[in-house]
This record gives sequence, C-alpha cells and structure tokens, in this order.
Amino acid sequence: MRMAIWPVILLALGATTPAIGKDEILTAVYSSAYNGYARTKLPDGSFKPETYAFGQGQYGDGQMRDPSIEHFTFLQLAQLLATFLARQNYLPTHSPDQTDLAIVVHWGTTIPFDEGTYRNAMDTLSTAMTNAQSFGPPSGGAMGGGMAPGLQSSLDGEVTGALMMMQMENRQRELADRRNAALLGYLPEMSRLDDLRWSFPGIASQYQDLAGDVEEDRYYVILAAYDFRSAWKTKQRKLLWITRVSISTRGNRFDEQVAAMIQSASRYFGRDSGGLQRTDVPAGKVEIGQPKVIEVLPPTTK
Repeated sequence: MRMAIWPVILLALGATTPAIGKDEILTAVYSSAYNGYARTKLPDGSFKPETYAFGQGQYGDGQMRDPSIEHFTFLQLAQLLATFLARQNYLPTHSPDQTDLAIVVHWGTTIPFDEGTYRNAMDTLSTAMTNAQSFGPPSGGAMGGGMAPGLQSSLDGEVTGALMMMQMENRQRELADRRNAALLGYLPEMSRLDDLRWSFPGIASQYQDLAGDVEEDRYYVILAAYDFRSAWKTKQRKLLWITRVSISTRGNRFDEQVAAMIQSASRYFGRDSGGLQRTDVPAGKVEIGQPKVIEVLPPTTK
C-alpha cells in the first residue's frame, strides 16, 4: 500500500497584527500530546525553540456558502498561526534539514445532521399515529362500527413506515453527531458524560450543552504536528501533538474571529489541555501582510 505524505510548505511570513476586541465568543479547545512528546524547558523557564514547516491539510466547506471562510486562504491562515506559534517558541524554518515538526493544518465548517429532514420524519410519525388513533381499535368490522380491515392494514403500514423512517433519521443523527464530536475534540467528554447522565440528572444538562454544539455549524481549525524527520526520511507519520479549536458560526465570521480562536488554542500547542475546554474569549480581528512561499516540497509516497 502506497501512502502519500502531505506536501510541506516553507514560508517567509510578513507582518501579522491580531487585534483582540471587547466582545466575547465561546471557544472550544481540545489538545493532546502523543508518542511521549514533551517540550523541553530552558533555564529561564521558556520552552526550547522547535522549528516547523506547514503542511496543507483538508478544507471542509460546510453546507452553506460562506465568503468569510471561502475567501480566507491557507497562506493567510498559516501566517496567522505562525504569529501565535512563535509565542510558544515554535519557529518557521526555510530548510528541510533543520525542520523538527511538520504541522498539518485542517480548517473549515462542520456539517451537522439535517434538522429539516429530521423534523419531517417526526411530523410524519406524529401524523401516522394520530390517524391510527382517531379511528380507534377495530370492533367487528366496518358494519359493526369498527375499522374496515383494508383501512386497518393501511394505517398499520403507515405507522410502521414512519417508525422505520424515524429510526433511520435517529441513526443518521447519531452518526453525524459522533463524526463532528470526533472532529472537534468533543467525543471523549461526551462519552464520559453519556455514561453518567442517566444516573445523575445534573450531568444531563452538561451533556446537552455539548450535544448542542456538535449539532450546529461550527468553524474549526486543527493543527496536527508530526515528526518531520520521520515523515520525510522514513515516510512514517509519527503524530506528536494535535490541537483542535472551534466556535459557532452563528453571529460570527471566520475572517474576523479566527485570531481569537487561535489565541485561545495557542496556550495548549504541544501539550494536553486536560480535556475539553469551553471558555469565553475576547473576539478578535486580524490584519495580515503578504506571505511568500519559499518552496513547496512535493508529497512522497511509501
């Protein structure tokens, strides 16, 4: 089996000026370290610098047209990320031989379950059950004041079909929720609360808050850091850390709030966040200079 290794982009980064405002947005962050990765601290308490190159990951275009993210290019996003990575002593490099990490960036908008079809299925089931109940149980056939056998069979079939449709919609909802929960970093916390919410009523509201998040459209940015030398020389992907951050699209624009998103996540770059962190952070806007691509190293295969 041949495995593609993402193209790596070496950048020269211009000035980036994030401006954090007074309004707040609810931001969700989940970060984990893997394969024994840990930052080394210097005598002054700062982290030992590590170098990186960006890899362009997948873009999720959501279910609605949204110019605020569609027109925000990967190079603009990489330049903004570089500003906050530098604050954690992650530094870009122009040479593959001097690169410690390949930071692959995924971004986009989630696609939640289709609430419209779900509501249609519920309405169909409600109508079918109402029709069946309005005639009452059969009692001696049509001439005896009961329901005609043909009508009984038709109504039974209507209810059965509506129930099957509702079961299918519930399954699709569960799959969509689980997919988005995994993408956004909600899955571990939702799984933990799901085991408790039936025994502890207070937990149920916490679970519903998280379920409400994954069932709405959300902007997300994901940084996955791999051992660059392992990926480039041995073609093995060794994941070292991954950080996920997201906000609701409701009332927000990606190009205006992405700075606040990344600032909220940046404190966890390269380490565990201690579970899902949902916090209000100041909204942000950003002015971005012109990034310059030094070199694009093509993907290799194994």
